Amino acid sequence: MGVPKVLTILGQTDAGKARLSEALCKVCGETIKGQKKESNFYLKIYGFNYKDTPFYLLTTPGDENFLGEVKWALKISDAAILVVDSSNPIKYQTIRVFEMAKEMGVPLFIFINKIDEEKSNFGQTICDLQDNLEILQVPVVYIFEGQPNNILVDLIEDKAILEKGNKIEYIDYPENLKHRGSTLRENLTETAAEGKDELIEKYLDTGSLTKEEILEGLKLGLANNKIALIFAGAAKPGIGVSAFLEYLYHFVPSYELVRTRTEADEKSSGFIFKTIIDPFAGKLSYGRVLAGSFPSDSTVFTSNGKEEKYTQILVPRGDGLQQVKEVKEGEVIVFAKVDGLYTGITFSKNPKVKPISLPELPSPMITMAIHPETRADEDKISGALVKIKEEDPSIMFTRDEETKELLISGLGVIHIEKTIEKLREKFGVKVKLTTPKIPYRETIKKPVQGVIYRHKKQSGGRGQFAEVHFNIFPLERGKGFEFLETLTGMNVPRNYVPAVEKGVREAMERGPLAGFPVVDVKVQFYDGKSHEVDSSDLAFKIAAIHCFRKGMEQANPVLLEPYVEMEIYVPDETVGDVVGDLNSRRGRVLGIEKDKKMTKISAVVPMAEVQNYVVSLQGFTGGRGYFISRFSHYEEAPPFVAEKVIAERKSQMEAAKEE
Repeated sequence: MGVPKVLTILGQTDAGKARLSEALCKVCGETIKGQKKESNFYLKIYGFNYKDTPFYLLTTPGDENFLGEVKWALKISDAAILVVDSSNPIKYQTIRVFEMAKEMGVPLFIFINKIDEEKSNFGQTICDLQDNLEILQVPVVYIFEGQPNNILVDLIEDKAILEKGNKIEYIDYPENLKHRGSTLRENLTETAAEGKDELIEKYLDTGSLTKEEILEGLKLGLANNKIALIFAGAAKPGIGVSAFLEYLYHFVPSYELVRTRTEADEKSSGFIFKTIIDPFAGKLSYGRVLAGSFPSDSTVFTSNGKEEKYTQILVPRGDGLQQVKEVKEGEVIVFAKVDGLYTGITFSKNPKVKPISLPELPSPMITMAIHPETRADEDKISGALVKIKEEDPSIMFTRDEETKELLISGLGVIHIEKTIEKLREKFGVKVKLTTPKIPYRETIKKPVQGVIYRHKKQSGGRGQFAEVHFNIFPLERGKGFEFLETLTGMNVPRNYVPAVEKGVREAMERGPLAGFPVVDVKVQFYDGKSHEVDSSDLAFKIAAIHCFRKGMEQANPVLLEPYVEMEIYVPDETVGDVVGDLNSRRGRVLGIEKDKKMTKISAVVPMAEVQNYVVSLQGFTGGRGYFISRFSHYEEAPPFVAEKVIAERKSQMEAAKEE
């Protein structure tokens, strides 16, 4: 068996990624069962054998909402194929996924697709790629346009290609193309020579290299990420697909490069890069074996310290799966119904599993609140969310303890919409989405001294009596709460102090303006009165609650709003629009600096102003902008904001009372 090859298929939506994967399968006699025309939003895995060598294609979504899928696939791939549509302009998604592959050290092939279409402009596409992708691009299979028929040429063979089904014949160039062909081949040979010192010496001496030497030099340049190899074709009718497959067979580096890149254990190791949970077939865990082999009906140890038994193992065949007895080193393995194997887990035969590091996933850019529609949905939701998270680790679920809302965070609106669709269709859970509540706070601006409250209740039997005297002070922003007891004498027995502090803390949960938590205050409990019989912890706690509320009202209470710190990455030409928009959102720009091909804008902005910011940013930047945000601090809300928030909150509280 040849050395297995795993390839990630990259590109923008509608570039023809699935078509190319299916065309490569068909060349090798694999049938495609589930042909679907709609865009695919999750990783799709294909498998076939060519010249006794297993090939696996990890076909990624072309939408920026699903970049997490791209990262998982690249993590364990020997190389990537960037599929580019020659009949449409290059979108930023093409550049972004190329840069991801380059950053992760994954060698790159470029397949320029749809050369058979009327709008195809191969020459312009090549120029656009040279302008946008920072890597030396070397055409291997080229197309000469504008003849009575387009002519596909193989620059290594130095011949035109004649395709007859899956068979390739080589014929001489037409006379009028010989000069262009020889110029392109000269460039190719020169690049191949640079792959190795001995080849450079020979090329300088003789001016030429053999076919084998050209293949060797290009393979070295590709494996070292010095060059990207370009191929022309059309996946739908199968033009150029057989020639492309033959060169993939020659050029794709060994999986040992991935093993080195991931620092995997060389005796026994594998990594789960995709989990699919099917309501009927159960859980399927797709992994790559990087060392050793794994038989069916055995046991593996996982990087989270578990021992897992499994029976069935499968491998991808066509766009389906085939059950096998053993999966060898370098191949893709699929475990069926093994709970402890999910995306990001390293598995091994060795109990001391050396975990493979996880790829750095893109940061979520939008958060929504999820509300189950019925009681039945509420009962099912937590189990469904665990499964969703196993399938897609780039989606995040959190519960806001303060607002009591369940939150979903994703890379964009479509990411969240598709997850909600999956919840409904796969797991039968219906939910509604709302904009999350903002966690406002309340505080005070001036100190008040000598606040006194007496709690007295006499209604038969034992009464209640407690009196507390407070001084209340504002604290610096972010200091939280301080409780200071400075009692003198015996007016209040010290055993009531914890009840007083507890009462103050309870009162702080709902401020006087709109019922938001109170922060950044200091309470000094300096005096009070008690009764031998009627005083109790409860009486002092109630007195403390009322005394604090009374003091708050006298201390000029104000509303605080949360701010987020943002790092926004945008193309240079959109900086002015983005900064202007941030200003209109009451944001403060802290800095602007160059970051590779983008500009990074650092800013702090009120959280309430950027809840759906991803939509606006993608509008300004044509889908090229992205950002990272984190909570920063609280600031006093301006009066026009505070009035609106307080009015809304009061109407909500009244509506809740009526219900």
